[in-house]
Amino acid sequence: MRPALQHELNPDGSLSVHPPRRCPRRHPVPDSGTFSWIVALGLHSLICHRCRDEGHADYQWALIDPAYEQVDAEEAEGAGLELVAVPPDEAAGPGRIELHLDGHAVGVATLAVCPEDRLGVLEHVQVDDEIRRRGYGQVLALAAFSRLDWYTDDGPPWMRGDRRAQALRAVQRGVGYSWTTTLIEDTPQARGFAERLPLPKVGEPRYCRHMLTAAARLTS
Repeated sequence: MRPALQHELNPDGSLSVHPPRRCPRRHPVPDSGTFSWIVALGLHSLICHRCRDEGHADYQWALIDPAYEQVDAEEAEGAGLELVAVPPDEAAGPGRIELHLDGHAVGVATLAVCPEDRLGVLEHVQVDDEIRRRGYGQVLALAAFSRLDWYTDDGPPWMRGDRRAQALRAVQRGVGYSWTTTLIEDTPQARGFAERLPLPKVGEPRYCRHMLTAAARLTS
């Protein structure tokens, strides 16, 4: 799976979908690629004919936009692959985004988001052992980084999920939150995952007072 699909919110409120221009091996899509749909996952896909002709086993990739393709628990359909947002009990408290496959959680990212201080902390990313090294962890992390808060606004009928329009506008304007992470395990796999995160550094969490207060109430 690749987080290579981008939804753009247009000024008139309509939605544009932008597929990637190149496959993961950098082959230009207009010359050698085809966009399709994976029914079992409910996701767009990219088939690279050049990768297939060169004998690569992986020539098709599921595509997802982690900033847009999130649903609330009550909106989850229980079919295919879904990013399900589970809000905290109070603002700035720890919430999570779960990766569901046919209704079963197979991965999770836990995070805290403070709308007032515009800070986010990615606390943990976990994917089931049997489906690791498929890009799911990166998708969960990027889904976390797209969050602005956990509460629902009214919006155009094509929106499923909470405040997607605001998340899309933040991505477009480059005014997202400042994100940090908790400590990363000292293993080759964890270090490789950390290197792919769009952050200047990892392992130095920055909690604001609202996050600390919410966490203290949770554990008291």
